[in-house]
Amino acid sequence: MLISVLNSTAQIQAGFVNEYFKGIWNPAEMRVEPAVGIIFDARGRLFAWTKEGRVYVLPNNNSSSSWSLMLDIRSEVKSAFDGGMLGFVLDPDFFTNGFFYVYYSTYVSGGSSQDAAVGRVKRFKANNPNHATLLPTTDYSDPLNKTLIGESNSTGIPITKLSHMGGTLVFGTDNSLIVSTGDGAYYSNFDDGSHIETAYQECLNRGVMTNAENIGANRSQLLNSHCGKLLRIDPNTGDGLPSNPYYNAASPRTAQSRVWARGFRNPFRIMHIPLTGNHTDDPGDFLVGDVGQGDKEEYNMVVESGQNFGWPFKEGMSISHNRPLTQYAPANPIKPIIDYRTGTGRAIKNDTIFNIGSVQVPGINPMEGNSAVAGVYYDKDTYPPAYKNTSFVGDASGIIYNVKLDANYNVQYVNRFAYNLSSLTSMAIDPISGNIYYLAYGSGGSSIYRIRYSPSNQPPIAKIKADITAGSSPLTTAFSALDSYDPDNQTITYQWNFGDGSPVETTLAPHHVFTNAGQTSYKVKLTVTDPNGEKGYDSLYVSLNNTPPVIDSSSIHALNSIAANAAYPITLSAFASDDHTDSAQLTYAWKIMLAHNDHEHLYTTYTNNNQSISLPSLECEKGVATYWIRIYLIVTDQQGLSTTYTKDINLNCVGIQQSITFPAIPDKLTTAPAFTLNATASSTLPISYYLVSGPATLGGSTVTLTGKPGQVKIRATQHGSTLTNYNQAPIVERTFNVTRSITQQTVTLDSVPPKLITSPAFTLNATASSGLAIKYFVVSGPATLSSGNLLTLGQEGTVRVRAVQAGTYTTNGAFAERVFTVTDPCPPARTLTQTLVNGEPMTIQAGQTIQAANLIQSGANVVYQAGAAIELNPGFQAESGSVFKAQIQGCN
Repeated sequence: MLISVLNSTAQIQAGFVNEYFKGIWNPAEMRVEPAVGIIFDARGRLFAWTKEGRVYVLPNNNSSSSWSLMLDIRSEVKSAFDGGMLGFVLDPDFFTNGFFYVYYSTYVSGGSSQDAAVGRVKRFKANNPNHATLLPTTDYSDPLNKTLIGESNSTGIPITKLSHMGGTLVFGTDNSLIVSTGDGAYYSNFDDGSHIETAYQECLNRGVMTNAENIGANRSQLLNSHCGKLLRIDPNTGDGLPSNPYYNAASPRTAQSRVWARGFRNPFRIMHIPLTGNHTDDPGDFLVGDVGQGDKEEYNMVVESGQNFGWPFKEGMSISHNRPLTQYAPANPIKPIIDYRTGTGRAIKNDTIFNIGSVQVPGINPMEGNSAVAGVYYDKDTYPPAYKNTSFVGDASGIIYNVKLDANYNVQYVNRFAYNLSSLTSMAIDPISGNIYYLAYGSGGSSIYRIRYSPSNQPPIAKIKADITAGSSPLTTAFSALDSYDPDNQTITYQWNFGDGSPVETTLAPHHVFTNAGQTSYKVKLTVTDPNGEKGYDSLYVSLNNTPPVIDSSSIHALNSIAANAAYPITLSAFASDDHTDSAQLTYAWKIMLAHNDHEHLYTTYTNNNQSISLPSLECEKGVATYWIRIYLIVTDQQGLSTTYTKDINLNCVGIQQSITFPAIPDKLTTAPAFTLNATASSTLPISYYLVSGPATLGGSTVTLTGKPGQVKIRATQHGSTLTNYNQAPIVERTFNVTRSITQQTVTLDSVPPKLITSPAFTLNATASSGLAIKYFVVSGPATLSSGNLLTLGQEGTVRVRAVQAGTYTTNGAFAERVFTVTDPCPPARTLTQTLVNGEPMTIQAGQTIQAANLIQSGANVVYQAGAAIELNPGFQAESGSVFKAQIQGCN
């Protein structure tokens, strides 16, 4: 399943750098349409494809270039839940013939179920596949475009629950096309056919599958089903190939004729081993990451035709599942070479199972993760020699393992290469640089990271914080680079480019005033540099004369829980307002996520308002896991500014309700020792904790900081109990900041008394406890600064001024503010409504008129003076004991 995990501070083996390379396109689109995969062509051009059905290409592996749209078939792609366009591959002769291939889930003709889909493999022809300057685009009308699998309901890959569809296209050595398919069955418990949580009936009614295929996960064993297989087809016709193990010359397009290997649950990502197979009838060997049901994740080696890997009767190396349809049980299924997840990670060496971490198979244990992702076979020379001819495999939870296999695929070691990455769905090798890239897939969008070898010095990491990034001009924004750091613990320097033509600044925490008469945005870029000249970058946008929409209400605001084991009908509707965009021009996106313990699964996305849907049915797994639905409502204005509202909707399981008390966690220094979490459940049952994001590790209830700055988010859950009949508790999350040790300073700004518009210019005076120089700002109000700290007044109003000491690497930034009023002693007219109380004698003047509708309390001594008229209107009263005079005369 595609899993979304928020980004943590990545940890990687010494000598390597994990660096942000590029977002997929622009931030507004990223939020709605994240990419799921990446590959390179032989020229180093980078291709990224999305679940929704688009392919983009980046020229010459250049992070400063823009993505160009190559393919858009969103109208054909059913991208709900874990479905969508998951597979993409270029033809081995792409530069000559322009062919590329996609694998996606499409709609059932005549169907209506959210869960039912047909898996389709299609070939397209590109224009300009190898042009010197023009990027490839799709020729949608080319007669050589062809659907290879799935021309109709009955000729595709059946999917009764839009989750397990596999997802990889890869070419074999013999130029045959390999397709990895999932069992298309229900994912969280056993499905042996007619499962109530699937769309099996629609699939039967619409011819998506035959009655013989209505056997749930057992389709992985059925030769007459495309499900749970590695399929091997002719890329020109879609037919199975005569050298396939069960090929029938009379029916080359049947599933049986296409099968190469079987017995898989959800082989989402697989990889080809170079220099294996031949060029005529053997595609070579494949490493398959098969996502397990809950007990074990598998890495399998497919080395010959006809192999059977045991699902749904076998999971991992030794787990047997008691399934009723025993006629489909394989006799001698092939064991995976590695299994992990629950218990100890294990590997096979010389036909013997060893624990990973043992003398026989060195490595990391426990081997963590929850969704196996086959990655890349590394055959380049860029990394140290120890990594050549090894495999980099991953787990969607954000881990990369480096695996060494011998010539017979005996496991030699399993090292944890990187962890605390963002959710991982795809890996690729740049053929020009020899660096590995991976795609970080998440609910907030997709980003690409590059793993680079830099043994002598690692580049610093730049991170920007800003207090306000949108508002009216002039806009004063406080920035900070305090979360930036150097992995080698060296002092770094800062350079801020504010994007508006102003001079760069080199402080830790500068403040900056942005001005512009129209709606515009400025890209603020932070560059941090270590003593060896290595640099790190971060950026954000500041928008002027525009603010994000305000989500005032929605149909999910008051929805806190729904019944388990039943779909919940709802109309997704919201009302949002915006100061700069007509409400009718706002766009709405609803991301429906299935949340589970420490991660989320994207169920579907809706991109309009007032959408009638059914929230998916979820089971309660009391005592095992906590499930809930998380909805992200994203409202975007015409200029691209967005606001997100997040709502968690819990399950009403049968049982006693309980709640979690999770005290706030104070902020920490990077050097702080490990500490213990202390959440409690009203049931008194034990709490399970999960690290959602941030520079920390979590073991049980113990949090250990990694020594890097950033914000940490931790989730507390209580899964309920079948013994005491307690329902799962609503989750509770806590965040805290981790900062490096730095000298704090204070800024003292002299007070400013009320002023008149006729007051002369005056200087602001402030000092910093550090003794460093002060910079002054007018944050708001009718005043201007000159000569650094000389303030000139002009009109009535309230003025807010700020004194800033922006800090250095060793001293944190600080600021102080003062607010004062500026009044006009003699405006042309005044309207008085305020109550005047006992005090010093008071004279209120106006050049022409005063209109009074106010109260003068006993003891007050007041004179109204106006040049032309004084009107005492209803509401005016001078109490007994007060002194009140009205005089027609000009201002003094």
